[in-house]
Formats: sequence, C-alpha cells, structure tokens
Amino acid sequence: MVGSVFGLLGVAGLVMTGDAASIAIYAGCLAFGGWIAFRACFLGLRIDTGGVTERGLGRSRSVAWCEIREAYLDARGTGPVQSVLPGVVLRSGERVPFQAIASYSRRAAQQRMNALRSAHAAHLAVCPACTPVASDASG
Repeated sequence: MVGSVFGLLGVAGLVMTGDAASIAIYAGCLAFGGWIAFRACFLGLRIDTGGVTERGLGRSRSVAWCEIREAYLDARGTGPVQSVLPGVVLRSGERVPFQAIASYSRRAAQQRMNALRSAHAAHLAVCPACTPVASDASG
C-alpha cells in the first residue's frame, strides 16, 4: 500500500508539473513507489531443500540448513501487545530473527515454527555433513 501511495504521488506530480526539478522529484517518487510495490510481492520466508530465505523490503538473507543449530521463538513487546518472532540459532551461536514472519498471534507463530523445525529435522535425517554434528550436540 505504501508503494502505491508513492507511485500515485509520482504520477500525479508528473502530470501536473512542468519544471525539471519537480519532474526529477516526482519521477523519483514514482520509481521508489514501484520498487516498494514490486518488492512487497516477495516478502516472507521461503523454506526449501537448500535452507531458509527471508525476504524483506530492503534485503534478503539465506541460511543453509547445515548452518542452523536450532530454531526458537522470541516474544517481544510489553503488556498485552506482544509480537512473537521466530528465528534460528546458527552453529556459530549467532541468532537470526525472521522479522518477515513475526506475528501477534502465538498460535500462528507456533505453526510457522513447527514447519521450520520439521523441515530442519528432515534435512538432518538425510544430510551426511550434519549427522555427526547433530549427534555430538545431543550427547
């Protein structure tokens, strides 16, 4: 929706103005709005056989299954309005929160976490590189 607002502002400004500086500003608004609207179509978390890819407005981050030690849920905020933020802990100990799938619903966040843990467990079951590390961590 934000991209649409900037895009409409850019189009309206380009139609109604004639000087070069205004055209440059409104063309920038149009381009920025188009970029936000396009990028918003791909927001979220993608779980596949290679790992997890989080797509946000400004960046994307991929984490291979072999780099992930465990998945976690983290509650943020105070009082009755808390968001639940799923994430993973890498083998290096770094915590990687997935802000693209944060939710105010604990049930929805738990469903997403279950899918993430299930896919990670399936990878661990068939990956020869991860099997010794997984057995060392449990013992």
